[in-house]
Amino acid sequence: MSGTNLEGHLEKTHHGAAAAHHARWGGPERVTSRWLLGLALGAAALVAVYAAISGAPEDRVILGTAAVASLTTILWGAVAWGAPLFPGVLTLDERGAVLRHTFGLVRRRLGSIDEVVIGTAMESRPSGDSGNDDSYASIDVRVGIYLQLRHGRRQITVHCRTAGVVRSTWSGWRQGKKRKRLDITLDPAEFVALQLALWERGSLTPR
Repeated sequence: MSGTNLEGHLEKTHHGAAAAHHARWGGPERVTSRWLLGLALGAAALVAVYAAISGAPEDRVILGTAAVASLTTILWGAVAWGAPLFPGVLTLDERGAVLRHTFGLVRRRLGSIDEVVIGTAMESRPSGDSGNDDSYASIDVRVGIYLQLRHGRRQITVHCRTAGVVRSTWSGWRQGKKRKRLDITLDPAEFVALQLALWERGSLTPR
């Protein structure tokens, strides 16, 4: 699609997203899943250490800590597989980009947007086939497109399940490898608005 009819297409197809020059979008984030995994591993380690050093372990301590480990592991799996449990906010401003996550308590800032990478988003899902150890194998499935904002070694990876013709609409981006580590998921209209905001900032150019 050429740049001459891009705005008209966005207006018709995405219901005014072309005119939505705001630079703040919200959606389910997955960064919290990494904190949850750390909490689960820490709780499991606490159980092991307590059981090893205590001559008379308290069942309540062990069972309680094991319950925390189990719950956080379940939540980690749900968020890692895309469950919209934790809201995140992505903001673009004159200084770059900011992702707020983990209940808004933590943020990741890019001082500028030096590069845009686009690639295929993947998720690991249970295959339903159990192995000899009674554990379930997983398979990787395609779940849309990601658009990654980069500044040096720092990055924010934005995911959309129905991204349309992103690759053929824009130039100025680099092809990325398949990724499962995604930071925030936007709906299609907001994903288009993000692309338009990057166009306004000169990070993307219409074909």
